[in-house]
Formats: sequence, C-alpha cells, structure tokens
Amino acid sequence: MKLLLILPPPICEYAREDADRGIGRTAEHTALYAAKAKCVAEDLSIPYVDLWTGFLTYVGWKQGEALHGSKALARNVKLGELIPDGLHFSAEGNKLCFELVLDRIKEAYPELDPGNMEMKIPAWDDRDVFAKIKEQVESIQ
Repeated sequence: MKLLLILPPPICEYAREDADRGIGRTAEHTALYAAKAKCVAEDLSIPYVDLWTGFLTYVGWKQGEALHGSKALARNVKLGELIPDGLHFSAEGNKLCFELVLDRIKEAYPELDPGNMEMKIPAWDDRDVFAKIKEQVESIQ
C-alpha cells in the first residue's frame, strides 16, 4: 500500500463570512492545521502534498507575509478563483490540486508516474486491436 497525505488548502475568510455560521474558520487556523498535518507526515515518514503552500504560492504569497485569504490583507482575486466559496475548489482549483498531487506522486512513487507505467489496455485509436476484437466477437455469434 502506498500512502500520500494531502494537507488542507487555505481558506478565504471573505468568501466564508456568510457560509461559516459562527464556526470560526480562519486562514491562521488553517495554516496551523496544515503545519500539524505536515509534522505528522514527516514524523511517520509519509509523503505528503502541501496544498496549503501550493495554493498560496500560486496566488503570489511568500513565506513570512500575511496570509492571503486572511482579513489581514485585501481580498485576493486569484485565491477567489481557486476557492470561490472560500472552501471548495473551482475547476481551476481542482486542476491545481491535480497538478500538485501528480507532481508529488512522480517524486515519491516514480513507478506510479503515468509516463512510466506500461499500457495495460489498448489505446483508443489502435485499429489493429479493435479489428481483432471485432473478429472475435463475430466468431462467437
């Protein structure tokens, strides 16, 4: 079994204002949660995908700056495009998540890199294979 821990992404406090209903999610709490999850992964020697850092870096954040998504800064439009309701991914957010996960798989488990894996089924455009299958099906009838 291969494990890959996915750290939480950031949130946008501006977008969560109405939906949170007093839960109190903050960018700072999410940062702490992501940091603890990273510590657990490192303590257990489990590879991880750092969505928190990946998403924030993508929107222009640098270590030591106030957190994008926090009300300590103006609303970040690019972060809003990734997580429009402040929590769930848009199509663009899902694409970024996919890229971060795939990059980490390639790094941690190169044998699972799709480019390194043997094709087990015929390609959709392999006419020879499909002609043989058609012949086999017709011979059964």
